[in-house]
Amino acid sequence: MIEVDIIKQAEEFLTSRDIGFVQSGIVGRKSDGKVEVIFPVPETLDPNVAVVEPPDVRVWVNAESGEVELINQM
Repeated sequence: MIEVDIIKQAEEFLTSRDIGFVQSGIVGRKSDGKVEVIFPVPETLDPNVAVVEPPDVRVWVNAESGEVELINQM
């Protein structure tokens, strides 16, 4: 899978689970055939919100199988 496909796969996963995110994800770490994709959460764009914790939502995408797994940040 190329980077664009990996990000698309991550977007589809988050959308299917009704998890809010801002498109334009970026690729983070790569480990054991998995690629981390990071998306900001919508609340980070709201000037009336002081702090958002965590400020992003992250997933692992298996570059070979396309399997996606949410990264728990709590």
